[in-house]
Amino acid sequence: MFERLQHALKHHYSASQDVAFRQFRLGAMLFFAGGVLVYIAVQLNPSLQQELVLLAGLLVGGCGFVVAILAQVRMTISRIWWFFKGD
Repeated sequence: MFERLQHALKHHYSASQDVAFRQFRLGAMLFFAGGVLVYIAVQLNPSLQQELVLLAGLLVGGCGFVVAILAQVRMTISRIWWFFKGD
């Protein structure tokens, strides 16, 4: 089981930078889309609709933030991996 996990991590972090950067772009787009939804919610009159739009914006933005940070960590570990691999 440990070998399978080790192989999966090696495969995940030895992927090309393009794959991780696509993940980062997705996270950044979701984060900014969430920001747009929050901005739209601020412009609405106080109501249940405003709260729901704000909640949606916070959820989308939060998910985008997590995806972007995980992609950044993946790119950093991948760079360290390739540096120490020496090929």
